[in-house]
Amino acid sequence: MSAVPLSSSSFRESGTPAEATARHRAIDVLADELRKAHGDQTLLAVNVHALAEGLGVEVRDRGGAREPMYPYRGRLLSLDERPVIELNLADEPLQRRIVLAHALGHHVLEHGPVPAETAPNLSIHSPRRIEEDAHRFALGLLMPDFAIYRLMNQGVVSARRLAEKLFVPEAAVHERLQALDRQWSHL
Repeated sequence: MSAVPLSSSSFRESGTPAEATARHRAIDVLADELRKAHGDQTLLAVNVHALAEGLGVEVRDRGGAREPMYPYRGRLLSLDERPVIELNLADEPLQRRIVLAHALGHHVLEHGPVPAETAPNLSIHSPRRIEEDAHRFALGLLMPDFAIYRLMNQGVVSARRLAEKLFVPEAAVHERLQALDRQWSHL
C-alpha cells in the first residue's frame, strides 16, 4: 500500500471545495488499497481486525465487565514502538467496528499522536480535520462504494438492510450515502 501524506498541512487546511474533494478521494483510495492488500475481496463485510493485523497493528479489548472504569471507546497508541488499538468491550460490536476502522484511519493517515475516542458518536462532520478524515476513512473502508452499489443493484436499498449486510450501524450507512452523494455531485 502506498503511503499518501494526508497528515501534511495541505490536507489539514480546509481549502477550496475542489481541494476537499481531492482529499476525500485520496482517503477513499487509501481505504481501497488497504482492503485490496490485506482483505478478502469476496466478502462485503470487511474484516477490520484482519486488516489491522495485516498492517502490524495489534488490537486489544479493554473495558466491559472486567474493566468497567475504562473511559475510552477506543484509542490508538504506540507500545514498544508498535501501533496498538484498544477497543471498549462495553460498546456494541457494530460500534466497535466503526471505532476500530476510525483508529486504523488515524494510523494509516499518519496523524501521529491523537486523543483517545470518547465521543458517543464519531462523525465526518467533526470540527477537527483529522477526526473528520479518520471517520471518512472508516466509512470508506467498511462501506466501499462498489459494495453499496452492488447491494443496491440486488434490491437492497434501505439503510437498515444495507447496515445489516455490511455489519455497520444504520447511522453510519446514512453518513456514507450522504458523503457519496456529495462526492459524486462535484463531478
